[in-house]
Amino acid sequence: MIKRLLGLKPSRAEKAADRPDVILHIGSPKSGSSAIQRFCLNNRRQLLQRGYYYPEHNLDKNNVSGGHTRVANPLGKNSVEKARAVFARALEDARAKHACLLLSAEAFYFQHEALLALTNGLKVQVVCFIRNPVEYFLANHNQGIKRHMGTRRLNELLPALVSRPANHLTGKPLLAWAEGVGDENCVFLPYKAPVSGGELIEAQFLRALGWADAEVEAATRDLPGMTNRSYVKSALELKRLLNTVLDELPLRSVREVDWCLQGFSDRTLNETGYSIADLPESVAATLADKLLSQMEGVVERFPQLQDIAQLPPAEAPGQGATSNLDLQAPLSALMAEVPNVIEQIREVATDQRNNGRQDYAFCKLLDLLGIDFEEPKGLAGLALKQREVLSGDKLETADCLREMALLLERQNLLNDAQFAIDQALKHRPTGQGIQTIKARIDSALNPE
Repeated sequence: MIKRLLGLKPSRAEKAADRPDVILHIGSPKSGSSAIQRFCLNNRRQLLQRGYYYPEHNLDKNNVSGGHTRVANPLGKNSVEKARAVFARALEDARAKHACLLLSAEAFYFQHEALLALTNGLKVQVVCFIRNPVEYFLANHNQGIKRHMGTRRLNELLPALVSRPANHLTGKPLLAWAEGVGDENCVFLPYKAPVSGGELIEAQFLRALGWADAEVEAATRDLPGMTNRSYVKSALELKRLLNTVLDELPLRSVREVDWCLQGFSDRTLNETGYSIADLPESVAATLADKLLSQMEGVVERFPQLQDIAQLPPAEAPGQGATSNLDLQAPLSALMAEVPNVIEQIREVATDQRNNGRQDYAFCKLLDLLGIDFEEPKGLAGLALKQREVLSGDKLETADCLREMALLLERQNLLNDAQFAIDQALKHRPTGQGIQTIKARIDSALNPE
């Protein structure tokens, strides 16, 4: 401490004495974790030379990883002893190398209770980058489409978001981590993507570990290209449409689609992913009102996060329409790289079309794939006469079922109409009107 006050450089032994037993990089999600993990994995030797032991983990073909999921995944499944065994081996290896154990996984962000129990008795430091909660919400929505088969548009998610707390989006887990390890052992920093003018996340991470500027500059001078970039808009919209059928394909095929679209997005530098600037002003305002106010307690405790607790200025609001996206570009990439998967998609889509599927996103996919289909007909509502019947004082079950059958018939849902009229006939076997309707529906389903 005296040397620091005098401006003298501490010795290697003094640095080691100050170093924690374990450093946990906990994300947060969608805040550059893949880039940090790729860097650490590719620079394990250099990290070890500086006193940090980073255990190996896998990368996929696009250099994306979940980090140290061998600890995080068992904790997520409540297999604590399995996680404890993996952690203990890693800690033993670190100690054998006289190094601090450095672990990274976005899943850790939500696992404070389990990890605090796992590291009980150890000196722990927690490093976390956190982004603007509105950006985080957008990134979550994109990730739902990208990796979790989502098909819903953003506006479909807003009512649910506005109606409940959003602790994970607004940094509330940071408070739990700080309570567990102490504020002095927390390095919580705002995340700003490099495409928005932020510093390289790898450089920020090394500074969080205490590296000097010269060391950081040397270590990050020749970094490879962007890691796990958000899907560009065309790739994301194509994936949303593909998700209408991908759940019927083998998991390997689904992963190949993701790998291909990720590679396409990483290469397509003239197109961006969705951002706050793409939100209609009213939607952005709704999200900001809901989310930013929930960050007050976090910012009060960690003032360095103030910048992300406000809505950044949108240079071009409301540019998020998908009608002018060129979906043929990412589709062409899929056809060139995974033609067998495209053929599987076409087969599943054709089969679902033949079985009567007509929802809008699915029909858009059929059109994109060049598969012929009948355009959905507008759905008819209740006729005035039906409203009068259904509001009558003498209404019976057979009447309700008959009117349901008529409505379904007008909507061309003939199998459902047949089912409803059959039920009506059970309740009124001698009803001539019901018999006439049944004969007409049966004839439409089984023309001679």
